[in-house]
Amino acid sequence: MFHLRVHQCGLTYQGELSPPVPVLIDAPGNLASALVAKFEDRGVGLADLRINEGGLEERGLTCEIGELEASLSLQADLIELRFSSIESTGDARATDAIRSVWQVLSATGPVTSAKSHSLLFEFDCEAVAGSYQRSLDGFCRAPESLPAGTETAVVYYLPREDSRGYLDSNIVLNRSAQLDGGVLLAVNLVFDGKMCASDTVISRARTRLEDLLSRLEVTLSRAGQAE
Repeated sequence: MFHLRVHQCGLTYQGELSPPVPVLIDAPGNLASALVAKFEDRGVGLADLRINEGGLEERGLTCEIGELEASLSLQADLIELRFSSIESTGDARATDAIRSVWQVLSATGPVTSAKSHSLLFEFDCEAVAGSYQRSLDGFCRAPESLPAGTETAVVYYLPREDSRGYLDSNIVLNRSAQLDGGVLLAVNLVFDGKMCASDTVISRARTRLEDLLSRLEVTLSRAGQAE
């Protein structure tokens, strides 16, 4: 059993749009006004939005949603919501924010739908059993022929399962850039947009995450939580 003590967890949602939404390129001001109206109760005003110019692939909107500790980026073919601390925001409020963005798109442009939904959980953890490398050795030990002190990271590529609406996903165990000596557990779960609604994607991802960690014999606890 591999026990990790979580110090922080970020969550990034991405929704791939099909077909792309031209209003993000042709009339971003209309979308900006609709977003403010939808998110004003979360403290978002026009001054918080930025219209990005440039090539077609760069145009869109970005804004900070301080109350949710989140940032929103909209491009013609992609929604991205980054929650810096999903523990602070909570799954329910994050789900509501995702639902709200989709509602704004539906109200301001031609009909579009999700080609896919993806959720990236990034857990910065302390390895309870000891050092980073001692913890990772149980998954992948560096060959003895390599220089002393060589460390490893682990990537599991999960194949698509069409019958369950799962698209290609992955799990990464690596050094944490945020926690000295810590472990980054990054789990990117991707779902077929036709088989998963935007307002259920977080709950579905949580269920799948628990199953995958159980299969890997990885347990998580919160920092400060009694063992």
